[in-house]
Amino acid sequence: MLLSGGILLAAFAVFAAPARAADPYTVDSDIAYGPANEQEGSNLLDVYVPTAESATPRPVFVWIHGGGWFTGDKVSSTMGFKARALVNAGFIFVSVNYRLSPELSGPLALSKKRLRYPTHYLDVSRALGWVDRNIASYGGNSRRMVIGGDSAGGQISSLLSTKPAYLRAAGVSTSQIKGVLALDAVGFDVPRMMTPAYRKINAGFQKMMFNAFGTPAEEKRKRYWASASPIRFADRNDPPTFFVVPTTSPDRWADAKRMAPALGQRLGLVSHRVRTEHAGVVPLLGNPSGDMGVTAPLMRFAKAAVSSPVRSVPVVQGDRVVKGVGPLKVGSVRLRVSARPAARLITCRIDGDRETLCPRSWRLKAGKHSLRVTTYGSTGRASVSRLLNLRVTP
Repeated sequence: MLLSGGILLAAFAVFAAPARAADPYTVDSDIAYGPANEQEGSNLLDVYVPTAESATPRPVFVWIHGGGWFTGDKVSSTMGFKARALVNAGFIFVSVNYRLSPELSGPLALSKKRLRYPTHYLDVSRALGWVDRNIASYGGNSRRMVIGGDSAGGQISSLLSTKPAYLRAAGVSTSQIKGVLALDAVGFDVPRMMTPAYRKINAGFQKMMFNAFGTPAEEKRKRYWASASPIRFADRNDPPTFFVVPTTSPDRWADAKRMAPALGQRLGLVSHRVRTEHAGVVPLLGNPSGDMGVTAPLMRFAKAAVSSPVRSVPVVQGDRVVKGVGPLKVGSVRLRVSARPAARLITCRIDGDRETLCPRSWRLKAGKHSLRVTTYGSTGRASVSRLLNLRVTP
């Protein structure tokens, strides 16, 4: 579990690859979304413009690169096939740079005057403000955005989508963010990662978090950790999230299990676990050499997020009143449960008990009973819920 500096850098040491003639887009590169600063290139973004015509403005996907808040770039060897996957799914693709904390292995790491939270978030918010004001000239619709990224980029996306103040300062509403892709996002609960217990799990990540969010001594002087934690703000009014988590990261899976219910989602519909380590998640999205099954569910989620919600109405067939038999007067209620149009998932809940997949029948005691049938769509949220009355006669 301990992530050494070498492995961490390997996850982010990727190099630029120019667009090819066969790509379904052209690239408008190095657009300044804010004034120049001490980190050259940190205020730039790239827009991947689909070459195909569209009768209506396209939704927009904004990629926020990972790199532990201290490294990474908007251009990499993986960005081309990420852009291709999103463009082929109907999106305009935007890749963003932002100011970074000092290199972990360098002399400025953990230094008193280093750049740290909340600068990364302010920069990305400013980039989203640029998208809001300008993407229409590229054929995009800034009212239908999905944002996301790997590692730190996934965490930045999650915090911006759950804490409106950052986007509001840039003139953007969280209502414009229709979904979030979190590819092994690190830091849903920042304070949890700052404890001695977590150091035993992943000391490398903890140093990275100290560098980006403050050491324990710095936290005592000015508290930032809780305010940087998406889990502290997530609720059902926030955009839905899709979680990609490697099997080697049980701590991040535990975070996803907390985040999804807070967002009102069924985690099983909006998660994908992959047999790899943290660094192995970075190149998966859209990778033509092998994506470990990541791309298809991510694209299904992204397209559902920017589309008008589909109301999958439960359809229940069968006798809802049956006669009880035997000394206890127990009745067998057999129902056929479906949905129109088809739903990703249908659940049943009898008499307020645990929500489960709908069985073929229920054995119920004499009396009145309630059955709640709920359908779910590809964003992991409930579509339609229907309450039915059942009765077993003595």
